[in-house]
Amino acid sequence: MSELSGKVELIKTQLKDCIKENDEIIVVSSHGKKISKYFQSWLRSELKTDKVHFWEESDLIKLVDKHLPEYWGHNDVFLKSFEDAFIERLESNGELQRVLKLDEKFEELLNFFIEPKIYYIKEDEKTGRQIHSRFNKDKYLDGKNYFISGDAGTGKTTLLKEIGKIAIQKNQNSTNKILPIKIKTTLIANSDYSIVKAIESEVVSFVSEEGVDKVYKDYRILLLIDSIDELERLKQREIFHELRELSEQHSLNFILATRNYESLTKECEVCDHINTLLSNFDLNQVQRYLTTFFKRDLKKSEELWQNLQENKILDKVPPTPLTISLVSILFEENGYEVPATITDVYDNFNTFLLGRLNVNSSIDFLKIDVKEKILQMYALKIIKSSNRSRLKEDEFVKYIKDYFREQSITIEEGTIPELIKGLTDGTGVLYLDDLKYVTYQHDHFMEYYASREIFNDENRNTLEDEIVENFCKYNWQNTAIFYAGRTKNMKMFLKKLAQRTERYNSLPNILLSISGLGYILQSLWMTNSANRKDAVITALNLLILADTKVKELAEKGYPFFKGIGEFDIAIMNLFWFYNHYNSLTLRDPLQLAFDELHGSLKQFDSTQFEKDKTTRLYQLFCLAATLNTGRVKDNSKLEILFDQDKLLTKSLFVFLFNEAIDLLELGDKSKLIKDYKLDTKKRKYIHSIRFYLDHPSKTLNNTTYELLNPIREVEIYTEGKSDASIIKHAFNTLTMNEKPYWSITAIEDGQGTTGGGAHQLAKYLIRLGKNIETDFDKKKTIIGIFDNDAKGFAEFNGLPENFKTVNGILKKLEGAKVYAMLLPIPDDQKYEPYHQDKQAFKFFEIEHYFDIDFLKEYNMVKETSIPSVFEITGNKSNFKNMVIKSNKPELFIKLISLFTEVDKVCKKNINYIDSK
Repeated sequence: MSELSGKVELIKTQLKDCIKENDEIIVVSSHGKKISKYFQSWLRSELKTDKVHFWEESDLIKLVDKHLPEYWGHNDVFLKSFEDAFIERLESNGELQRVLKLDEKFEELLNFFIEPKIYYIKEDEKTGRQIHSRFNKDKYLDGKNYFISGDAGTGKTTLLKEIGKIAIQKNQNSTNKILPIKIKTTLIANSDYSIVKAIESEVVSFVSEEGVDKVYKDYRILLLIDSIDELERLKQREIFHELRELSEQHSLNFILATRNYESLTKECEVCDHINTLLSNFDLNQVQRYLTTFFKRDLKKSEELWQNLQENKILDKVPPTPLTISLVSILFEENGYEVPATITDVYDNFNTFLLGRLNVNSSIDFLKIDVKEKILQMYALKIIKSSNRSRLKEDEFVKYIKDYFREQSITIEEGTIPELIKGLTDGTGVLYLDDLKYVTYQHDHFMEYYASREIFNDENRNTLEDEIVENFCKYNWQNTAIFYAGRTKNMKMFLKKLAQRTERYNSLPNILLSISGLGYILQSLWMTNSANRKDAVITALNLLILADTKVKELAEKGYPFFKGIGEFDIAIMNLFWFYNHYNSLTLRDPLQLAFDELHGSLKQFDSTQFEKDKTTRLYQLFCLAATLNTGRVKDNSKLEILFDQDKLLTKSLFVFLFNEAIDLLELGDKSKLIKDYKLDTKKRKYIHSIRFYLDHPSKTLNNTTYELLNPIREVEIYTEGKSDASIIKHAFNTLTMNEKPYWSITAIEDGQGTTGGGAHQLAKYLIRLGKNIETDFDKKKTIIGIFDNDAKGFAEFNGLPENFKTVNGILKKLEGAKVYAMLLPIPDDQKYEPYHQDKQAFKFFEIEHYFDIDFLKEYNMVKETSIPSVFEITGNKSNFKNMVIKSNKPELFIKLISLFTEVDKVCKKNINYIDSK
């Protein structure tokens, strides 16, 4: 592998150990590596033979080609037959080729592969941070299991096909043969949702029944699964279970394409795997695509690229391989100028496919209207079904006949086959798959036609509400984007969508809401910017909620979020926002959102709640960084934050700005570093930055060190971190994951003071009471919750006289909404012994809300001298880590006593799960 220019003792030793007298010795160098004359003569003298020859690699290849041509191939007849059938299936199943059916030239024009950008998340060895790293498609063949995650149209199916082709190419020079088997959702459904049956079906269709046993015995099976996103959760769990068994029993691994990895794998046991991320086309890839597509007429490529720029089409829709393909086909066939939105692209495409431009009579129009109606109602039917169920050909025919019979329209039996052929071979939007299911060539087609059906339906308002309610469900969000693009001006629809997203409370749905609103806002580019501004602010509030949810998952020990830090989450969410709002069409609403939020920044001057101010500054930074980058190039907002608000005096924003320069391509890196003295600021705040990089979110969550949180009007403070975590998780569980109307923070600082957490909490409440002066702070309701034990009771009763008693467990600061509360003891006979008059006999802590047998099981208590009274003695942190992983309401039911008292103070009426 290296240059052979001197003495190489290792080679001499190895040869002496294995050669025999009169052996012919041939030394072959790697490609491009030289063998010096000195080395040749030295080796011959050391081996004491002249039968040593020296070849370059190219010499060897030529000789093998001449004398052993079969060496490079394989003579496995079964495998060759399978591979040929596999390639033929791939080539005959090109989606857009089947769509057009117009000219043979398109099959050639579309038969190319643009290398996508593939990433995976790994841990940086030096910093321990999660980072995106590039992934080479050849690595998919390394025998591990992979997911390919990407939005609709990003080329997941195309990549799966390419992986299959690469596997077959690799078989030419490998003794370990790979058998690629591509499986679609319809095949899985038709195989009783059994992967084994689906594999058997493919093998039989490609080769023969006799080959089924052979594939497991002689080859490494590579399963290429083209999405199971639309299946019900139970089916997905069963499939993952079966994949685990197959991978353990056989030489088999899988690559599974999905739109939403987090949602798909949630609550599913998946065997060891790596999630890879497929990104949309960047501008360079778009240009490469156009250049390749128009390779016979590069002038067309230049014209289309100019039109894309002028019409800002790449600012309004995700630049996926699918959308660029559609645009290219339209431009090649008719020279259409590219319209402004994806809905317009598909509208023109629909007109083109159905032949509206070439009709000669009203009868022709009627035929087209019938086709269009069928495509629309069938699309909506599929999307509204639980498993996105398609109909088989005979069922589809009956569905059409039944519909038109109800409309008093008779379709002659003889015209049905022609109609089906027109919808499949004619338009190419629909096709019959190998199992005779009638399906759409791509989900984008289905979503587009469903949006048309909703828009044109007489019950449009009802169906529109269904779009809103299902915004984050599979297929519905893209349908919403197409629907919005029908008029581009739907302020009431946008308002309803924004209000709906505010009710989402799981991380996948929150992130989908943020991205979905970004795309909707781009589709609604003719809607008043003030209305769109409100939706941008909604997205920014969801961004902070996403921050909270990631921290909760990290605290619960989810592997993906293990070790993630506050700064990591902040930069991750910044990039998520930038990625979906970096568009010229959003410049005005982004600027208006910045102005409104920046105007509200004054209320945080002199606030006692620094996290609230940091949260607002973070939202402003997300806006300013997005406006400063990419296609908008408005750096005025970032300058306001740096110059007026001195943003770079906070370690979080020094870190974010440093990262964003590269990640978001803010501009001239060296100039920005120099202008804002970034190196100096990094040195100045290095200790604070290092603190947050060294301490994971799990450690800092719900403490005073936490940097960001949703801005609430109620602040709850507890003695310890375990108390805060248990209270927050119990509220989520008892309200079926409703967002709390309060924020909660542990005051415990670990300084070892005699009063412990209770002493620190009392000091904190007293300080807050003295320092609250601003209108913003005065609107807050502050509740400090003390354990109802000896220490908590002492600190509660030791509060200054201006904390007036409201009842036995509640005190209120005069002239302010600052409260001190003892943990309320549940109104239950078994808790009666904890109502002790003497301070020394008080033992009630947060853990006592759990059943005593449960506490005993986890060694959390010991008996006291008082009958039926137990003292908490176990490891609180370990206990907390265990209970916050449970979502059983009955486990937390006694905490309703605490929540009810808090709700009374805040004048709230929350529905908790009934204790009965």
